[in-house]
Amino acid sequence: MDALTMAFIPVAAILTITPGSDTMLVINNTLTRSTADGLCTVAGINAGLLIHALASALGLSMILMNSATAFEMVKLAGALYIIYLGIQSLRSSRKHEETEFSAEPCSKGISASIREGFLTNVLNPKVAVFYLALLPQFISPGESILRQSLLLMTIHFSMGILWFSFITLALGKMRHLISGGKFKKRLEAISGIVFIGLGLKIAFAKN
Repeated sequence: MDALTMAFIPVAAILTITPGSDTMLVINNTLTRSTADGLCTVAGINAGLLIHALASALGLSMILMNSATAFEMVKLAGALYIIYLGIQSLRSSRKHEETEFSAEPCSKGISASIREGFLTNVLNPKVAVFYLALLPQFISPGESILRQSLLLMTIHFSMGILWFSFITLALGKMRHLISGGKFKKRLEAISGIVFIGLGLKIAFAKN
């Protein structure tokens, strides 16, 4: 592993652990549903990362870099979806009865959690920009660009799986400590507000 690749590792690690919509979604789905839902959400998020990586390798992400209209359309779609998740979470908190928050799974289904994770990530154009703008700085022009790109993407992809899986499993162990319908209602309400705030921030953020 060369010096550029070694330099990429801490950068990718910081980007991976920095809280954002992906992290919030994993936390929400793990605590309000089940550990299995959290892991399915992680799978969806990393499927989104894989799509971004493949698009970058194929040069498709250049469309987002070169077209302000395309970037804004994808950004707005992602923002609206995150806001939608926030509204759904708020609605769920209002419907929730004051019953014990069981440690047993309360899943919406594997497909729903995977879909939420996938769409939250794949509709974030800044992930595509990350691959196009940051990766070239850690690639040596004297070697195979494709091979180096795939290596860096694999490192980032692996970090995402490990970090989000760690969060999910750690929170899953804590579910029995935070029992109570009242806590679940509050968590869903807070998650809803955070999702809506993140969506609005993305929608109105300058490129």
